[in-house]
Amino acid sequence: MSQLKPKQIILHCGLHKTGSTYLQRNFKSKRETLLSHGILYLGPTTFKKQFRYLWKHLQWEKSKKEPSQKLTDLTLKALIQEAGPAPDRIHTIFISFEAIFGTLRAGLIQKNRKKNSNRENKLGLYRYSKRRIKRLMRWLECTLGTEEIDWTICFASRQRVDFIRSCHIQLIKEGHEITNLSNEEFMQTSNFSYADPSKLIDELSSLKKNKKINILPFSYDHNSDRSDPTIYLNNFINLVLPEQAEQIRSTLISETNSKNLHKNINPGISERGLEIARQARPLFTKQEWKLFRKFLEKNFIKSI
Repeated sequence: MSQLKPKQIILHCGLHKTGSTYLQRNFKSKRETLLSHGILYLGPTTFKKQFRYLWKHLQWEKSKKEPSQKLTDLTLKALIQEAGPAPDRIHTIFISFEAIFGTLRAGLIQKNRKKNSNRENKLGLYRYSKRRIKRLMRWLECTLGTEEIDWTICFASRQRVDFIRSCHIQLIKEGHEITNLSNEEFMQTSNFSYADPSKLIDELSSLKKNKKINILPFSYDHNSDRSDPTIYLNNFINLVLPEQAEQIRSTLISETNSKNLHKNINPGISERGLEIARQARPLFTKQEWKLFRKFLEKNFIKSI
């Protein structure tokens, strides 16, 4: 039997372009503090690398298929390793990864898409969010050997036009072949209907049968302030970790004065920068574009 017996699992699923990177960087920097309070934090990099087999299956496996012994063994081994010397003290597993619902590329770009064995091939951002969440929950339950888990599925939303525009800019920065599309054309040709908060709530609510699930949507616009990023961090802690908020808030907030923690590592690009990106993309290889992207983000940051 596993020594790891969490009572709660929190799935922070973004959405994309809602300040997730800022939150993740701060939680990662205070990972040991969270562990001391019984919270095992797993961010995107850890999830993709330490739990790469789980991540692979989350994307490609069929929802109705039970997890293999190999999958549960590898996942449990990684969880115990990440939990440190006292896995029995962990009461909450907190996973923050905006691609849990789906990736921008898979949801919005048709060209060169791989045919999944689970037939989740149709476009539409977060079209398969329910299936993916169902798979992840089931596999974690099998890994931990219990269904007695309190689940929290949380995600931030933002004003629709701003959200779509930010997704478009992100795809351009990543070098995908949509640089010829204006923002208006992108809005008209891309399917964001499944990313509507009310649609996501309806889809996820159907998973509540026989499970303790708290679906927690919140507004990025109402809970953040660009002049003071710690406001978003503070509000997020209050919303998502209310029972531990008093204990961990002071440590997390007071120690976020580092410029590295406040630095915007995924900044927006100005209109001039976007125009340069559109003209320059055909000239670069994929590897070269990664370097050029850094140039754009350094010299053509969108002003607030």
